[in-house]
Amino acid sequence: MRRRDDLTFGKLPPRLLPLLVLALGLLATAMAGLGFQRLAQSRDEERFANVVAQANNQIAARLDTYSAVLRSAAGLFAARQTMVTRPEFRAFVDRLDLPGEYPGIQGLGFSLLTPDGGGAETATLLARMGAPEVRVRAAPPGEPVHTVVFLEPMDRRNLAAIGFNMYSEPTRRGAMERARDTGRAAMSGKVELVQEIEGRKQAGFLIYHPVYRGGGTPPTVEGRRADLVGFVYSPFRADDLLAGIFANEPNPRVSFAIYDGTVRPENLLHRSFRHDEQEVARHAFMSGQRELRVAGATWQVVYYTTPGFERGSSRGLALPFVLGGLLATALLTAATWRQAQARVAAEAEVAARRAVESQRELLIAELNHRVKNTLATVQSIAAQTLREGASLRETRESFESRLLALSQAHDLLTKANWRGAALEDLVRLELAPYRGGRRITLDGEPTTLGPNTAVALAMGLHELATNAAKYGSLSTPEGRLRVSWTPQDRSGEPWLVLEWLESGGPQVKRPSRRGFGTRLIENGLRRQLGGEVELAFEPTGVRCRLDVPLSEPPADPLAASR
Repeated sequence: MRRRDDLTFGKLPPRLLPLLVLALGLLATAMAGLGFQRLAQSRDEERFANVVAQANNQIAARLDTYSAVLRSAAGLFAARQTMVTRPEFRAFVDRLDLPGEYPGIQGLGFSLLTPDGGGAETATLLARMGAPEVRVRAAPPGEPVHTVVFLEPMDRRNLAAIGFNMYSEPTRRGAMERARDTGRAAMSGKVELVQEIEGRKQAGFLIYHPVYRGGGTPPTVEGRRADLVGFVYSPFRADDLLAGIFANEPNPRVSFAIYDGTVRPENLLHRSFRHDEQEVARHAFMSGQRELRVAGATWQVVYYTTPGFERGSSRGLALPFVLGGLLATALLTAATWRQAQARVAAEAEVAARRAVESQRELLIAELNHRVKNTLATVQSIAAQTLREGASLRETRESFESRLLALSQAHDLLTKANWRGAALEDLVRLELAPYRGGRRITLDGEPTTLGPNTAVALAMGLHELATNAAKYGSLSTPEGRLRVSWTPQDRSGEPWLVLEWLESGGPQVKRPSRRGFGTRLIENGLRRQLGGEVELAFEPTGVRCRLDVPLSEPPADPLAASR
């Protein structure tokens, strides 16, 4: 048994199947392409989140490392019963190898909370620390003074910061107070470092770690404030720091901009690209913003994908995938179209064969019918001619002329493949032997007769013409004949009115007996054609009027005259 699917598709017109294949192929390609695009986008979003998280972790890890360095420096101060001297601090920093092990850090320093705001006690303490040349800068009365005493390595930039009162600047002061009260490292907001003395000035920030008397961290805020000695700290130039963190990535997958607090132009710390940020955002494949909290401060980091990230995306494969689907759909549609064309051609060939077979059967049946009718007509003509009782010669001539009329009608119909015959051609054919001079007039509109009607009228016209040639207007040169016809429409049915009018011939006498021709005209045509026939033998000439329908009558034009 055939499957139901086969039965369903089998009912489709062959030319509709390629369109269905095309529609289904396009729909499948569109859905698959959309699914592929969504999958690629999901994977890109996941990759972007991982890359951003990795970059965030790198920054946080590096800053945590620097906080650990500060804790170790605070441990140096805690391990000593007396203040750490400059040579000891320098040796400690040299051992750390800041440029090699901690790239991006500007230096490691110590700021002292001066006990008397820069008086004699402060000078004595600075001398014991090996920094007698440090000059304490004045501060408003009653305000603490935090003087930078150590800052290694002691290059030109760091030397400019020695003696600076960091507590005098609000942003630094806020970070110092948080570090003092919490006992942990605290990062400042965006500042301009004192070290920015030459070249392009960079945004900077600092990380502070408190140092208390006795080496430990007092348990209370009041105790921490009372026992504070100073801060170990590190200043950072943001561009140098961030460039150092990502120095080992020659082809970074993201670029970024870091803002202190909120994303505002004045809060920009660093950006890893040179172009305008709006232009970078416009061309970025993906972008996103992440928050980074380090040492009590909050940074906002805005990330943008780079061409390196886009090269790893599978989203670009969606177009070749869709194009491949469209190509496959086009090939399948073309193959289905050719198959449908072949099927249509095969069905057309089968239909043509069936039509030929049907036409052949019809022609055979029609031929049989026509042969039978013709034989019946010939038999009727022969029988009626022989009944007239004329001489053998007249009988033969009458029989031959009637057969000729029948043959001529058949020839006329054969030329039109038996679809019909023109009435004028039929009249001219029957009157052709008598059309010398101008004594015959034909008048009528173009009219087509059915095969059986044409045969019946041909026989009737032949009898009228034969009678006129023997006894009527065509028997003398002075005789005249007028044949006219008019098609009519009666209640939607086509009719024909034909008039045969003789004049100028010998005086006509009504025949004493009705011969074959008279019976054929009066009875045969009336019954065969289903109309009215009026035959009058007037002294001036024979007059015949045929009033018959043009719809095809049944066969056998002579059957009613027997």
